[in-house]
Amino acid sequence: MLIEIVGIIVILMAIRALLARNRSERLLYINTFGFGISALIALYIQTPFGAIVAITFFISSTLSANAIAYTLGRVKEEIILDK
Repeated sequence: MLIEIVGIIVILMAIRALLARNRSERLLYINTFGFGISALIALYIQTPFGAIVAITFFISSTLSANAIAYTLGRVKEEIILDK
């Protein structure tokens, strides 16, 4: 039952990420999507190796989301010169 609930949340976040207009909103939904995938891995593969895979996916998705957010923040601060 828990896998189905998390799966529905992941599908809703994927749809919302496709429909979002703002980049920061998309990043939020994609980040939630990544966390849901790591939860699904941990719930589906109920072994110590499954936990290691879920933890690794969770850490890597968090790092990638933070890198994307940092890059978007830096791009907003830059001054664009017209030619």
